[in-house]
Amino acid sequence: MFGENLKLARIERGYTLEYLANLYNNTFGGGLSKGTLSKYENGKQEPMIRVVANLSKLLNVSIDYLLDKDQAEIEKEMEKFRNREKMIKMLDQLSEDRRQVIENLIALEWTQQQQK
Repeated sequence: MFGENLKLARIERGYTLEYLANLYNNTFGGGLSKGTLSKYENGKQEPMIRVVANLSKLLNVSIDYLLDKDQAEIEKEMEKFRNREKMIKMLDQLSEDRRQVIENLIALEWTQQQQK
């Protein structure tokens, strides 16, 4: 999906792979080649989120558009993030001993899950 959306946004703006790569490098000082862009578009390589954000700026589209995420998916991810943030704040308020118990429990649960 990302690759298809990237290609569509690029073509809609009349950009070639080479032009977009040069624009990216001149704007962000990065080493993005037209070959790498082609790999993104053809689904042979996944970009880092920073690259996605930068490409969205250059192509004047949202990150969500490039990643093909709908509003329900975005809200679900945001809720997970808020819950994690809340748990971290609660963990920070515990005594060192209690925090260690929770960390050990998480490590144990994670290990058991990995063995399944």
